[in-house]
Amino acid sequence: MGKALVAALAPLPFELTWVDSRDGIFPAEVPPQVTCEHSDPVHLAVNELPAGCTVLIMSFSHAEDLDVVAQCLSRQRQLCDLGWVGLIGSKTKWASFRHRLVARGFTQAECDLVTCPIGLPGIAGKQPAVIAASVAAQLLQVCRR
Repeated sequence: MGKALVAALAPLPFELTWVDSRDGIFPAEVPPQVTCEHSDPVHLAVNELPAGCTVLIMSFSHAEDLDVVAQCLSRQRQLCDLGWVGLIGSKTKWASFRHRLVARGFTQAECDLVTCPIGLPGIAGKQPAVIAASVAAQLLQVCRR
C-alpha cells in the first residue's frame, strides 16, 4: 500500500515521510519529496513528526497499527499538534481498535480524532492503486482546510 500511495501522491503538492519497521521495504528510488525512514518499533517515529502534519497509518500489522494510533492519540493529548490522523481499515477494524483504545485509557472524544476507514466514500475496489487514488483525493480535501 505504501508504494501505491507514494506513486499516487508523487505528482501532487505533498512532502512525504514514509516510515516502516521492516528492513528492505523501501524501493531503491523514490520521488525527491519522499523521505524514507526505518523505525522499529514504528510508533516511536510519531514523536519525531513535524507539528501540523497529516498521519496515515497503514502498516502490515494490526498490532503495529494500534500502537501507532495510540501514540498519535497520546501526542494529541499532550501537544494537540497533529493535523489529521487516518487509519486504513474497515469499520469493523475501527470498532475493535476503538474498544482497545478506550481500554488503554483514551476517551471516545480522543478516538473521534482518527478517521477510519480512509479514502473517499463511494469509491469501490480493494486494489492498492484504487485505494491510493481515493486516499490521495481525500488528502487533497483535508489538507486544503
